[in-house]
Amino acid sequence: MLKKIGLALGAIAGVVIIAFCVFVLPFVMMVRNFTPVETGKVATELYAVNDKMVSMFVLKSGDDLIGFDGGNDLEDIRAGFKELGFDPLKVKAIFLTHSDGDHVRALPLFKNATVYLPEKEEPLVTGKEKRKFLIFKRINTLPVINYTLFADGKEIHFGGSTVKAYLTPGHTIGSTSYLINGKYLVVGDLALIEHGKLVPMPKPPSENMNVLKESLAKIYEIKGVEMVLTAHTGVFKK
Repeated sequence: MLKKIGLALGAIAGVVIIAFCVFVLPFVMMVRNFTPVETGKVATELYAVNDKMVSMFVLKSGDDLIGFDGGNDLEDIRAGFKELGFDPLKVKAIFLTHSDGDHVRALPLFKNATVYLPEKEEPLVTGKEKRKFLIFKRINTLPVINYTLFADGKEIHFGGSTVKAYLTPGHTIGSTSYLINGKYLVVGDLALIEHGKLVPMPKPPSENMNVLKESLAKIYEIKGVEMVLTAHTGVFKK
């Protein structure tokens, strides 16, 4: 009996080790190699705020500031805004590409902003659907109570600026990219930049690679895009 138990435990340990080597270790190495763009100007009216893990992008539209994603670390984002000379209280809106924690944790800093959540992403926030990572499932709780749903294809104007949503699922069920002024495309975790090319964010943390690859192909069909802004690996110029 003890021999059988030992063999069973050994088999379980072997499966755990294999899973770690195949899935977890590559994910950890990928995260360690993330290179978000440094805090500063990336285009005439567009800026990046780096919190070491992820880049938040900020559009300056007249006197208003428009954010894209909410950052991973509130204090790092606060410091980045100070470096740029921007007041977080002047952020009028923040568009979330998706609801993972590293894209939303600094949202409480922007007390006057309307938070726009992709319509298809809401089930992950309400708990109707669970965010999947390997064998784990969780609810993507937002650190703010109020948000406004934003649908695929919807366009909104801020002064002389325009933001349009493109549903690009695969990383999560409702991941969305945003086209700014017809030329800057914020894609969140849709893609990474590797060897001068856009490649899909792997699984994990992405959930559905087939859908993700379709979404990546979709953004190449958007005309007029000059720059693709990724969350974790900087800016890709087309």
